[in-house]
Amino acid sequence: MNQAKPRIVFRADGNSRIGLGHVVRSLALAQMLHEDFSCVFAIQQPEQALQAQLLGVCEEVVVLAEQEVTEQEAACLARQVLRPTDVVVLDGYRFDTAYQQRVKESGCSLVCIDDIHAYPFVADAVINQAGGVSEAAYTTAPYTKLLLGPEYALLRPPFLKASQQERTVPVGALRVLLNMGGADPQNVTLQLAGELAEDSRVNSMEIVVGGAYQHLQELQSWLQGREQVRLHRNLDAEAMCLLMEGCAVAVTSASGVAYEYAAVGGVLFVLQTAGNQTGLYSFLTHTGIAKPYEELQQLGPSDFKSGFQKQVQVQRQYFDGQSPQRLQQQFRNFSLSAALTFRRASEEDLMLIYSWNNDPEVRRYSFNPEPIPLPNHQAWFSARLSDAATPIYVVEAAGEPAAQVRFSLQGKAATVGYLIDSKFRGKGLGHVVLQRGVARLQQDFPDIMLVEGLVQRQNIPSVRAFEKAGFAYGEPDPQHPKARRFVLELPKKD
Repeated sequence: MNQAKPRIVFRADGNSRIGLGHVVRSLALAQMLHEDFSCVFAIQQPEQALQAQLLGVCEEVVVLAEQEVTEQEAACLARQVLRPTDVVVLDGYRFDTAYQQRVKESGCSLVCIDDIHAYPFVADAVINQAGGVSEAAYTTAPYTKLLLGPEYALLRPPFLKASQQERTVPVGALRVLLNMGGADPQNVTLQLAGELAEDSRVNSMEIVVGGAYQHLQELQSWLQGREQVRLHRNLDAEAMCLLMEGCAVAVTSASGVAYEYAAVGGVLFVLQTAGNQTGLYSFLTHTGIAKPYEELQQLGPSDFKSGFQKQVQVQRQYFDGQSPQRLQQQFRNFSLSAALTFRRASEEDLMLIYSWNNDPEVRRYSFNPEPIPLPNHQAWFSARLSDAATPIYVVEAAGEPAAQVRFSLQGKAATVGYLIDSKFRGKGLGHVVLQRGVARLQQDFPDIMLVEGLVQRQNIPSVRAFEKAGFAYGEPDPQHPKARRFVLELPKKD
């Protein structure tokens, strides 16, 4: 019997008023991940064509009622759609800190796609595909991983493939692509089309608009009698990529479509059409991936083709077609974290715990590095199981033992220790095991108010795990003054 794929639930909205950028890049991510994951897309009242597009990639589309995107919607989503083992992806500016916190409380792993860093993030990771953004621009939880830059470009499959192929100047007369995004609510398309149509250097123009474009009738009226201009509407990724490959020059908004053309390669001019494009516009123009639209008038007829290979060379430095592999590995780890389950250790775990405790890497960072004789372990393990104040939890991933976390209780305080099975190291589980282990401890022992842990200074992975789990540095322990002592004060349970 085949094991069910883990789920990823995408939450984004898109229409003619707010544009389709959030949906398009979320769908690009879904295409990268759908072989390993079951993808679900939750969206408010999508148009029929958009819903069909979503179903072309995702197994399920959850249509949400149109309402304010608030913490209350997040609670409804958690109650009706989410499972604790899900990975949730939020893409949109309305998914603020409170919304994220509510999703996290459901037990899911959480990833946010962002480009404006406007509020604190408590997600497990933030993806910002724009380059030139420093980690200092973000306020995050200690555990949040920042996946920044075009190394994590959210490109659809045809553009990823094109970025790995040799790019030569298209043959024939100069064709210019014009695409100002899927919705273009301000109808910048018509303004620029008029300017480009008057440019004697432009032999032909290919205008692309999306299904959410609301000015189609006005644009079609302008097109009457202009044989050198062709209009394309609602192209799929394959058709869009093919059209881009035939155009040596493109004029686009500073949005995801600019990344798509840069991945194909060519002379690219960008125009900022919205406030949320500031960072991407700056990155594109400062690196030479694109030129500001205003510079188009400064180029002579021969400059387009003479500068073609030079600009493609720059673009290839940033788009290598490997972003799916990078993101797939990250999401496998996020899904693994979400799927962890905790159970109390039993007598049957004697040899499992023994093998873990005697692992050479575990002994290396223990305060007593000597191997543990089996009789000593048997006596220790029996004593731990019979004492209610010394609980041991076995952490499993899909039924496979992956870690242990154990506590020693004294009054309202507890000392914690943990370890990760060698097979599961390097997957970002340390802080998750600590966080969820403490949460389980609180369930079983509600009176605990303080948890502390001791870590050898040279054990850098464990030091980082305690930091990411929200522990603070405490005063040194008198018995181990050279060790790092971490403390975590727990909120009082209602």
